[in-house]
Amino acid sequence: MLDIWRLKILIQFDTLKTMKRVSEVMAITQSAVSAQLKQLEKDTNTTLLEKVGRNVELTATAKELIAQVRPIIDDLEAVEASLTGADSNYEGIVRIGAFSSALQALVVPAAAAVNQQYPEVDFRLAELEPPASLTALSAHQIDLAIVAYIGDMMPLPDDLTAVELGTDELKVLVNTHNQLAGQTSVSINDLRDQDWAMEPDGAYLSDKVWRLCQEAGYQPHRIATFQDYGAIRQAVTYNMGIGVLPGITIPKQLTNTALLALTPTQHRHFYLVSRKAQARMKTIEATRTQIQATSKRVLTLGSARRATINPGRSKARKTQQTKTKQRK
Repeated sequence: MLDIWRLKILIQFDTLKTMKRVSEVMAITQSAVSAQLKQLEKDTNTTLLEKVGRNVELTATAKELIAQVRPIIDDLEAVEASLTGADSNYEGIVRIGAFSSALQALVVPAAAAVNQQYPEVDFRLAELEPPASLTALSAHQIDLAIVAYIGDMMPLPDDLTAVELGTDELKVLVNTHNQLAGQTSVSINDLRDQDWAMEPDGAYLSDKVWRLCQEAGYQPHRIATFQDYGAIRQAVTYNMGIGVLPGITIPKQLTNTALLALTPTQHRHFYLVSRKAQARMKTIEATRTQIQATSKRVLTLGSARRATINPGRSKARKTQQTKTKQRK
């Protein structure tokens, strides 16, 4: 009989790509990861790993094995969930991954509300960019993920499901002494000659802003790079530059700062993503419900599709749903 623990390590390697990252997630040494995978090769009488240059990669046989056993692992999780769901107690660990602004505005308030009603629920929160959150969710490292996209959501694996929580908009922050401060809205082209305070390259919002600027025919003149949105706001307060930030990251009271609409409007769509196998777990269900309730208070709901998203729908169906949404 194949060892489930070794199969989980193989699945983690497929997701994370390196022995080091698998060892960190599974809380074992790299040598133990290697040893367990070698033993799995003996158990299956196959070659699962091969050297490709300096890297170790999965063989076609390994990928076929993963495709066969991943649903079985999910089924075991579903069985566990059904047993947990039969219990009247709300207790256990719920692990949530989300990007910074969603953690602050949605996850922390929701987790606190759940704890007021169910003190035995123990939360583990991690700040992760959307792609990393989805990877961690598929790898069973977290239980819920909040992701956001400006534009269409990336396709989801079959084992995941998502609901749209709502939207916010990108806003332009300029100092009150800036020549643009008297306007109510600006385009990306209007910001061509401005100094910018921005997130580092690789952050999805920073990458989106760069693309908008490049489409307008220029590169933003970045004078400051900050991980924290608060630092960007502070740079605007002292007239060091401008910032483009999501709506939920901007406090109601601003000092020496004018808030301008960006045209055309750039909507950021928020999604709560979970594994289908955990849908009936009471702690997950309670947390999902509370995050959705918090989102109603924080996000714009008019364009949110309050329905489960089917990642396997065809392009034609997507187009039809978009037309229907527009008519509504």
